[in-house]
Amino acid sequence: MQYSIKFRLDIKKNVYVPKKAVSTEPYYQISALIKINKGATIHYYTGYSAQKNAWFGSAAEAYKADGNRSYGIHRNAYAKRKTSIVLFSEVNKKLDLIASRLALLAEERDNISREELIEILNMEVGKKTKEHIEEDNPIECKRGENPLWVLAELFYMDATVSHGRNKTRMNAINHFKNFEIYRNRPILLESCNMRLMSDFMCYLIQDEGQMNDKTRSKAHRARKKNRNTISKILSNIKFFFTWCRKRYGVTIDGNISDFQVPTAKYGDPITLTQDEKRIMFESDLGDEGLEYTRDMFYFQCSIGARVSDFFKLKRENLMFDDGEWCIRYMPSKTKDATGIACRIPLSPRAQEIIEKYRVAEEHPKMPLFDFPKYSQTYNDNLKKVFQKAGLDRTVVVYNSYDEPEFKCLYELAKSKFARSSFIDTLVGQGVTDNIICTMSGHAAGSKAFHRYHNSMKNKQQSAAVALLD
Repeated sequence: MQYSIKFRLDIKKNVYVPKKAVSTEPYYQISALIKINKGATIHYYTGYSAQKNAWFGSAAEAYKADGNRSYGIHRNAYAKRKTSIVLFSEVNKKLDLIASRLALLAEERDNISREELIEILNMEVGKKTKEHIEEDNPIECKRGENPLWVLAELFYMDATVSHGRNKTRMNAINHFKNFEIYRNRPILLESCNMRLMSDFMCYLIQDEGQMNDKTRSKAHRARKKNRNTISKILSNIKFFFTWCRKRYGVTIDGNISDFQVPTAKYGDPITLTQDEKRIMFESDLGDEGLEYTRDMFYFQCSIGARVSDFFKLKRENLMFDDGEWCIRYMPSKTKDATGIACRIPLSPRAQEIIEKYRVAEEHPKMPLFDFPKYSQTYNDNLKKVFQKAGLDRTVVVYNSYDEPEFKCLYELAKSKFARSSFIDTLVGQGVTDNIICTMSGHAAGSKAFHRYHNSMKNKQQSAAVALLD
């Protein structure tokens, strides 16, 4: 089946104009113009609308999005789905979804009717068909269900945030559902208030195996939550009610916004010294798999990427720029907040690692390393690497009861050490925070960034004590 598709902003079809602002530029619907086997043009409404200044439709403006498209919504611009505001990333993903679905249909079919094509595309982008539309309000779509949990499901399936953040949201919602089982009565939207949030916080603090086997696994029942975990769960639930109001206009008359979430308590991050990194790199581990993990970890120490971004690096992220080899990537956690790509020049040893694992025929989409499927596998192997390298320095950590525990460094080894060591080393060498942020991907004014000053603090302490003699 032959086809052609073109997306455009249909300026003849005004979708939405604010009633209180007549002079405001209207939103126009985004349409897909599709031709099947050189037949009549099918005008398909994607379900989204945008203003003229938010839309681009030529390859010359591709830099305004992610550089890989010739149409879509500009980076950090907004669009609308009906009357709800959505980010540029959601719209661009849906447009790509329509184009890819049409490409698959062209391979599978010789021809397709207009009605069948529209029905398939509607299902692909999540538009309601006439048979399924009951009301526009998503709370009313599923009769007999608690609207709170319908909204909660939409909350942790939000396409405008990263997969990792959605997993964090899902975890918080699951705790909220367990709280409903514990209190033995349903949580309704109209009953959500500060008192409920306070009860939920007390439940989280005391949650250490008080529920029966039907609600929790044995391992989960025996785990006490620390202060930071409780703070993260409460922050997500509090934001959930704010999200309901902003996204769907659901107002909670329980002054939840006044509820004070306990602040998280963070100690100094555990980092590796330059000597420890050198010892690890030069150690004979006697196992090819562990040596491969060690080299990956050392390279991660050289670029300071989060493990989620590190596992996504491909050969195309390695480039020769301004006379030096560097890694350039877009950090997934802060891409919507900053929209700035990280650029990290490679050290000589990092370049040696890249050359060591080069293959004869490389493709730009080929992963930079043979990354493990799960980050936990990476962490388990790192513990073995640290132990065989003799990295057994004693460190102090605090358990869920805020009690200090003394453990060997190899017992705690994980991928986060690479990022912490990267930042801590640069801070200790006097590199300014602004320069480090351009390489680490931290957002401006990050609350967590000030903790990465171990090297500088240790040197200042040593210099201060020397004054006593």
